[in-house]
Amino acid sequence: MSRGTIILASRSPRRRGLLEEAGWSVVVEVADVDDGELDPQGVTPAAWTTALAWMKAASVRARLRRQGVTPSGPIVAGDTVCLHDGTMLGQPGSPDEARAMLRSMRSQSHDVWTGVCVLPITGGRQLGSDVAHVHWGHMEDAVIERYVLPGAWRGKAGGYNLQDRIDAGWPIRYDGEPSTIMGLPLPLLNRLLEIDAS
Repeated sequence: MSRGTIILASRSPRRRGLLEEAGWSVVVEVADVDDGELDPQGVTPAAWTTALAWMKAASVRARLRRQGVTPSGPIVAGDTVCLHDGTMLGQPGSPDEARAMLRSMRSQSHDVWTGVCVLPITGGRQLGSDVAHVHWGHMEDAVIERYVLPGAWRGKAGGYNLQDRIDAGWPIRYDGEPSTIMGLPLPLLNRLLEIDAS
């Protein structure tokens, strides 16, 4: 049974899948925001991901208003980064960048931050962020290379998707909410949607 409709301001199949598995009907409206062109300039991962989520959701709301379209549900956006050795890692821009990110994280730990924005139909906004801790065991260069060459790293913060890599047998452990690592923390989203409904 559907829980209702969410307008997802993202092209991410992982975020759409998480929402659909949770019972939502999802309408995708890709945001007009290229976060690869933006610089966090020293802000915290929580502030950065939340700001990007807000910009993405707001761009979709503005476009729908220009088109005279009333959303059929709240607009939801998320943004995810990995924090490793004090550096925020977003989506790799090339195979070489993906390879470097993945090699730097093996046999070490990093945090994954996801910010969320909910824009209700009635106006206003709800914002929040969540963090999870991830540890990778050792992986040979050849394992990383077999993953990088087909391009599976594209569109993924830190160059990887949690469940996909666990299913592939990568030595990964985590503490925290898995949906945070996959790009949309569902417990946080549910709380923001409940605030909107109250």
